[in-house]
Order: sequence, then structure tokens, then C-alpha cells
Amino acid sequence: MWFAEADHQALDKEFMAKALAPANDDLSSKPQGKLTNTASPVPGQVAGNIQKMRDFLQDVRGEMRKVVTPSRAEVQSTTIVVLVTVFAFAGYFYLVDSILGRGIQAVLHWMGASQ
Repeated sequence: MWFAEADHQALDKEFMAKALAPANDDLSSKPQGKLTNTASPVPGQVAGNIQKMRDFLQDVRGEMRKVVTPSRAEVQSTTIVVLVTVFAFAGYFYLVDSILGRGIQAVLHWMGASQ
């Protein structure tokens, strides 16, 4: 689902982290050693999260309905293409490895190194 620019801006404002700056630069006036629990959920926020979860699951269900299972012929043809490609690359790498290996052995033999 594509959103309009205004929707993107609204989502950015909702989900982007906001920079928190101290009201003044004097940190000594703040109480030290006290921990406050600011993570407690607000009832409206919980209800909003539940609605978002429902919307998400409805979107997932809608997308899953669009999924089409490939036919047997499609699976067979793509499997054959994959196998042929794998064997072609295996043969290519074997050939290149053999040529390079023999070339390195020839250079080492020419330099007087033993096998």
C-alpha cells in the first residue's frame, strides 16, 4: 500500500524519536539517583497499539490472499533451470581451477620449487 506524502509525514512524526534537550544547562539542579518509571502504558496508547496490530494483521491477511501457488509444470521448469545453472557454474569453476592450478604448478616448477 503506497502512502501519500502527507501520510509519510504523519507517520514520521508519530514514529520518529524526538530529541530531548534539557530545559537548562545546569544539571546539578536535577535530583540525582532517583529513577522514575516513565514507561507505564497509557490506556489510550494500549488501545491504539491493539488497533494498529489489528490493522497490520488485516493487511497481512490481504497480502496472503494475493499469493498464488505455482503449478507443477512451473516448479519443474524452474527446478530444471536451477540445476542446469548450478552444473554449468560447477563445470566453469572446475575448468578455471584446473587451469590456474596447472599454471601455478608450472610457475613453481620453473622457479625450481619441488612438487
